[in-house]
Amino acid sequence: MSQSAGVAQAASTTPYAGSPAPAAPAPSAPDGLGGRTAGTTTPTTTTPGWLAQWRLVIASVCILASALTALMLFSTWQATRAASADTAQLVRVQTIKVNLLRADALATNAFLVGGLEPAQQRAAYDTALVEVERTLTDAAQAQPADGAALAALSQAVLTYTSSMELARANNRQGFPVGAAYLNQASKGLRSTALPLVDNLVTANQQRSRDAMSPLPWILVVIPGLLALVALGYLNQQLARRFRRRLNVGIAAAGAATLIMVGLAGVAAGNQGSEDSRLLNGSYATVVDGVIARSAANDAKANESLRLISRGSGATYEKQWMAGATTVVDKTSGDALGSVAGQWRTYAEEHAKIVALDTEGNWDQAVAAATSSASGSSTADFTAFDDSLREVVDAAGSRTTADLDSGRFLFLGVLLLALAAGLAGAASAWRGVTTRIEEYA
Repeated sequence: MSQSAGVAQAASTTPYAGSPAPAAPAPSAPDGLGGRTAGTTTPTTTTPGWLAQWRLVIASVCILASALTALMLFSTWQATRAASADTAQLVRVQTIKVNLLRADALATNAFLVGGLEPAQQRAAYDTALVEVERTLTDAAQAQPADGAALAALSQAVLTYTSSMELARANNRQGFPVGAAYLNQASKGLRSTALPLVDNLVTANQQRSRDAMSPLPWILVVIPGLLALVALGYLNQQLARRFRRRLNVGIAAAGAATLIMVGLAGVAAGNQGSEDSRLLNGSYATVVDGVIARSAANDAKANESLRLISRGSGATYEKQWMAGATTVVDKTSGDALGSVAGQWRTYAEEHAKIVALDTEGNWDQAVAAATSSASGSSTADFTAFDDSLREVVDAAGSRTTADLDSGRFLFLGVLLLALAAGLAGAASAWRGVTTRIEEYA
């Protein structure tokens, strides 16, 4: 019994020969390799993940460089457009000043005649004032920033014309008080209206000069150069990992970015050179020419005021000399040298008038000052003024035309540079994507 029981116990604990062995327990996987602990994530460190990150970075760099380059080029384009508008406004306000002084010179000269003024001078006076009113309206519409100053100037012009009409009305009737009204009108013009014009001239001259000072070309190309550095670095990293010296997409992106840099640099550099040429060329001719013309008309008015005031001749002669000095200075260069001889001819006639007045021959001096015959002071001055006006008008038209024509060409280059930059971003994206697809 005991032996049978032992055999039975052994049989119950020993497996049958044909039965499979129990499976061994599976080894636990270390964290971060084959298994995950609940609630944890594994960072992407695979080559496709690395490439995807670089694809996004390099495309963003190319797009950013393209956007910054386009923005700086657009800023220069806007500045060129503003320079054209500000230059045109500068010409307008300077024309207002010239016509005001021209009207004053005509009125004071005609005042010497007494009674009815010469019809030709009366018509020229009226034309000058009509031109002032028209230019004031055009200037107010063209530049809202000048609105308040132009409104004040318009009121000052109205005051001047009212005083001058009183002076002329009394002069026609032979009343001595006419001279007092004339002096009041001329002094009011110089103390109220002309300072307003001078402020407008200064403001528009500053605006136009600032607008013709674009960004240096070196600043415009910096974003593109930085993008080229980033593309070169990425190509080097790809070459290390894939044993291929050149990535076609990255190389195409570099070529497109290089084109963008070249276009932007050439456009900005050319615009800077063109603006510098204009500032020292036709623009300077406009500024100097109008200053000379204003000073000349002021001098011509003082010539007549000298004779009207009689005993105060020395005071007005000083003012004539101041104007003459300005004219000689501004017409001494090549651009305005063509009218310098005409001014000297007029100045010689003026010296004869002064000599007659100084010697006590006042009637002869008045006759010489009011004569419009060929070779007279008035005829010589009119010839000078007309020639100078033609030179200034031509220079002003040339300046605005050059600015306008260059602006449209610049805009075309801007668009090409932007397109090249975006093409570079697309090429870089495709070049990296090709490597990622090799893992698919």
